[in-house]
Amino acid sequence: MKKSLVDWDKKKHGLIWKTENVFTDDEVEYIISKIQNQRVTVPEKYRPTAYNANHLPMITESWNNKLIDLYFEVEKEYHNEGIELYREEDVKPEDIKATFHLQGTIQGLNYPVHPDIPAKLMTFLVYIHPEKQEPTYFHEYDRNLMQRPKEEDKNPVKYIDWKVNNGYVFLPNKLSFHSYANTIYPTERYVVLGQLRRKNNAT
Repeated sequence: MKKSLVDWDKKKHGLIWKTENVFTDDEVEYIISKIQNQRVTVPEKYRPTAYNANHLPMITESWNNKLIDLYFEVEKEYHNEGIELYREEDVKPEDIKATFHLQGTIQGLNYPVHPDIPAKLMTFLVYIHPEKQEPTYFHEYDRNLMQRPKEEDKNPVKYIDWKVNNGYVFLPNKLSFHSYANTIYPTERYVVLGQLRRKNNAT
C-alpha cells in the first residue's frame, strides 16, 4: 500500500492521506465475492445512511496489526501539527482492535456533512465497486454546515478520485468534515471501511 498526505490546507481540512493499491489481488477478489448480487438490501431503519453490507473476517484478521500500526504512525503527525483528536483518553495498542466490513450505499442517498465520532478512533476507507462511482467529499470546517447537504457548502469541495482499491485515512477531529452520496450513477456504491475502536467498545 502506498500512502501520501493530501496537499490541502491543514487549517481547513486537517490531515488526510490518500491510499493506493491497498489490498492484494486475492484480497480484492475475496471482498468482491462478498457483494451479493451487486445490490444493497437495506433494512428500513438504516435507510437514511449507508449500510454495513457484510463483515470481512479474513481482512480483519490479516489487517488488524497493520491498521493499529498505521494509527500510531499518523497519530504522531496530528500531534506534530497541533491538531486535537476526537477521543476520550489516550490509546494503547493492546486496548484497541480493528474491524473491516463492506459498506453499501443505495442509489439516491445523499448523506450530510459530518465529522466522525470519538468512538471511531480511525477511518480507513477503500473504494471497491464499481469502476465508476462518487467519491467521498471533504469540506472545510464550518460548524454551521454540520448535518447539512453538501450542496449547501459555499466553499470548494475536495475529494479523492474514485478508483477501485484506492481510498483514504484520517483520524476524527473537528476539521474532518466529510460527506458521501450516490446520486450520479445508476449503481450501488461499495466501499471497504476499516475502523479502530477500543476493545470494550468494538462491534
